[in-house]
Amino acid sequence: MIGMTDIATLIRSLPKAELHVHLEGCITPEQLVTIGQRNDVNSFESVETARAAYNVSTLGEFLGIFARASEVLLYADDFTEVASAYFDTAAANGVRHVELMLDLQAHTTRGVAVDTVFDGLARAQNYAFNNGLSTSLIVNFMRERDEEEALQLLASLESYRSQIIAVGIDSAENGHLPRKFTKLFQEARKMGLRLVAHAGFEGPPADIEEAIDILQVDRVDHGNRVYEKPELARRLGQLGTAVTVCPRAEVELGVVASLADHPIRRMLADGMRPSLHSDDPAWFGSIVENYIVLAQEIALTRSEVFQLVRNSFITSFLSTPALGLYLAELDAVERSLLSKK
Repeated sequence: MIGMTDIATLIRSLPKAELHVHLEGCITPEQLVTIGQRNDVNSFESVETARAAYNVSTLGEFLGIFARASEVLLYADDFTEVASAYFDTAAANGVRHVELMLDLQAHTTRGVAVDTVFDGLARAQNYAFNNGLSTSLIVNFMRERDEEEALQLLASLESYRSQIIAVGIDSAENGHLPRKFTKLFQEARKMGLRLVAHAGFEGPPADIEEAIDILQVDRVDHGNRVYEKPELARRLGQLGTAVTVCPRAEVELGVVASLADHPIRRMLADGMRPSLHSDDPAWFGSIVENYIVLAQEIALTRSEVFQLVRNSFITSFLSTPALGLYLAELDAVERSLLSKK
């Protein structure tokens, strides 16, 4: 076990990748008010009222304020501002690579042009690159919307392939089966995109099965309900399935009873490849804060921390040469720490 006085320093010092973080989930109460006033969008009168609205306890409550926060993003500069601020925080927390999720439909359905979104994000990605941070985008499609709309939007993304590494599905799970997006995922694969899916967060373990067997995803996002079906958990362990978990979001939105009950240690022991992320840092804290609260609650060992961080790189969509460089950096840090014992 790592001494709790050392855990924060250790975690911050480790190079890491963030694979499960939503652009819209990075909009802070301060940005919500400032950008809303700048764009004449009726959001909140003050930062205090916005901050109070960010206190949520269910996925439904969260999706409501998440949508409201998204509405202030109208111009390319808005997307640049939010993404760049997140990239700064991520880099300060030792993040070397980010695969940033984007709910594109949250913007196009309000009349924001696809060009506006990707032009703004391209500027933020260039800014991050110039500051030593590698980034790619994951375009998520909302499970409550229909596949035909998603297919039309997917077809418009070819011009932005240099920015996009994957597509996924997210948002409301119950009543919206992953299989609804079978054709979307087939077409995305033909485009050379990788595939991810939010599954098993509030939805049943069967959603995880559909994501694996029908959508044929490369990574499962959340997957916290997998142990409700032991044979599925065994199978995912045998497959070495990549799973991105977000402890604070999963606990604070009521889908995991407590940090002490979080299944991440079981996932590691059973052969899955979990990695740890922030999800929506404006609501649930940074990646480092998520590591720290979980490590303190369940007394993660140094070996477990290193394995989680290693998994974040191994299960990323980095190129082989880039992956090798980041793993070499992580190995060097581990050797340095061992030499000081």
